[in-house]
Amino acid sequence: EKMASDDYQQENPVAYGLNYEARCMTSRVGERDAHQFIVGTHSLREKNEIHVIEYKEETENVECLGVYSHPYGEIWQLQSCSSDKDLISTVYTDAKQGWKCNVWKLGQGPVGGGEEGGEMEADHMDQLLGLESVVELSGHEGPISTLRWSIVEEGEEGSPESIVTLDSACIRRWSLEGGKFDQKHCEKSPEIPGLTTGCFDPHHEQKFIVASQSNILSWDFRSNKSAESISAAHRGRILDIDYNPNRPYHIVSGGEDMVSRFWDLRNTKLPLNQLGGHTHWVSNIRFNRFHDQLLLSSGTDSNVNLWSIVSVSSAPVGELEGGSASEKEGDKLIKRYEGHRDSVYSIAWSSDAWVFASLSFDGTVVINNVPQSEKYKILL
Repeated sequence: EKMASDDYQQENPVAYGLNYEARCMTSRVGERDAHQFIVGTHSLREKNEIHVIEYKEETENVECLGVYSHPYGEIWQLQSCSSDKDLISTVYTDAKQGWKCNVWKLGQGPVGGGEEGGEMEADHMDQLLGLESVVELSGHEGPISTLRWSIVEEGEEGSPESIVTLDSACIRRWSLEGGKFDQKHCEKSPEIPGLTTGCFDPHHEQKFIVASQSNILSWDFRSNKSAESISAAHRGRILDIDYNPNRPYHIVSGGEDMVSRFWDLRNTKLPLNQLGGHTHWVSNIRFNRFHDQLLLSSGTDSNVNLWSIVSVSSAPVGELEGGSASEKEGDKLIKRYEGHRDSVYSIAWSSDAWVFASLSFDGTVVINNVPQSEKYKILL
């Protein structure tokens, strides 16, 4: 992690517009030396696209590195591989075959024949690039609500990469064997109704956290059953869950009741903390992987909130620099970002600790920096 020099460390938002509506975006986690994001479009009538973009801190602009043809239907979920920056996976709907999930390699050449991709507008690439199919992850039943790709940290060995999907019936996990994902290596849970979202447990490689309507389950693949659970964690469906990267058993959930709640899976009677800050559904919530007191939440109210939640983080309040007692109180809304005009369906931290992006349904990506004052409180 690096801190940009003062001469270009700006806090002004930078926007990038897609030609079509969009619901999903991910950080390009395999690219650790640049702020890169991958965005998928959600168009019913047009052939869909995947945009790879990079935010340049020095010039405060966004560069399009490539636009890839995805002519298979609306993209609902999108994830990238941490060990190979050119591998991605998408969940999409096929007009004839329904919900599909596929692993792709970002190709280097244009779509064959030119007609497939058509002409791009002047502010994009001259011609669409092609995706190479690696493997289809088949056998799903009904809508696929969640797609997650495990993160293998740089230099980490011994833990195989895996992809987990949630559909209307169960949890499925594919492991990377022999350099590829194989249908024969798919693990499947018993039927769990109403699965809405989930995430990997970064502290226990055999566990995956899922939401079933308003309930939370910690699923153990070894026993193929729930290890911990929280009943009625929210009033209404849970729309997103994230795991604290630095504190085992600590998670956060956001839902249709417009709140985010923090939980300790060892003691689930009451949440550890609760945040408001949204006037409609909390669609996404994400811990910062480097500094877990920093938290992003986004909503269908078109807002993105950046929080400092010291009380449930791995950083004691006393470690934060600041003169007055009020500066050391910890939990607070750092900033509300109101740059979107439509529901915000995706947020992502970059591979750096201080840059993040948000995506609204109208196809607008907005990139922001954590305010300098907060960085200094954490680092100095």
